[in-house]
Amino acid sequence: ARARPQFGLEQADAVVELNVEGVTRFIALFHSRLPGELGPVRSARTGDLDLLAAMNRPVFGYSGANAGVIAWLRSAAESGVLLEYSAQNRPCYRREPTRPGPHNLLVDPTCALAASPTAGPAAPLWTIDPTWTVPGGAASAPDSTFAVAMDGVAIEWTWDARSRTYLRSQDGGPHLTASGQQLAARNVVEVFTDYVPSPVDNRSPVPVDVGTGSATVHRSGVAIRATWSRPSVYDRFTFFEPSTGLPILLDSGTTFLELTRSR
Repeated sequence: ARARPQFGLEQADAVVELNVEGVTRFIALFHSRLPGELGPVRSARTGDLDLLAAMNRPVFGYSGANAGVIAWLRSAAESGVLLEYSAQNRPCYRREPTRPGPHNLLVDPTCALAASPTAGPAAPLWTIDPTWTVPGGAASAPDSTFAVAMDGVAIEWTWDARSRTYLRSQDGGPHLTASGQQLAARNVVEVFTDYVPSPVDNRSPVPVDVGTGSATVHRSGVAIRATWSRPSVYDRFTFFEPSTGLPILLDSGTTFLELTRSR
């Protein structure tokens, strides 16, 4: 709650939500539009790298990290996986005086991108097709409202037919950003997976986001039972119908990927 309201999160092209120590964190991904400021920016974790590796040398902004994570980040940067953009030694960050620390670090993403000329073009984490429709025989049902089980927060999404988006509520009320806008998504994908201790800090949980498992894809007011697959950290996520193997494609617009614990 101390991190809310977030700055600029409503403009993300995709958001990955994952469990950390009793709460959740967002990895916000931007490529088509950039907010004036984004935050609060928090520390890097080893689990971030598994998701960023598939994104074609993105600029990764973070506040800092422990020595083990810094070593992983430097290795990834030297290998061309990402461009690390730490508040410890790079410009474009500021502290918001009206917010308590450490939830007050903001970054100007346009400034950060301009300072990172070797960043790669954006690569999608999943396949998008706005014309896709649910195939006959797929296990699906209307989903006007549904909850997502994450650590330490009560999350609910409600389908809004007028905007054709799912509206996010958290802890009993609308999840609003600093602009007063409620977070919304065209797709909400629940990826059920295990969490394991970080290799550099066994107190820090890391989601297993390589392999395969069950999922639920929420799109266009319908919940579709699915299987997720990702062969390596360099591959995108794919979703398919379990009984037929037919692909399940996501709509254009913002996607929230919820890395929830296996049922």
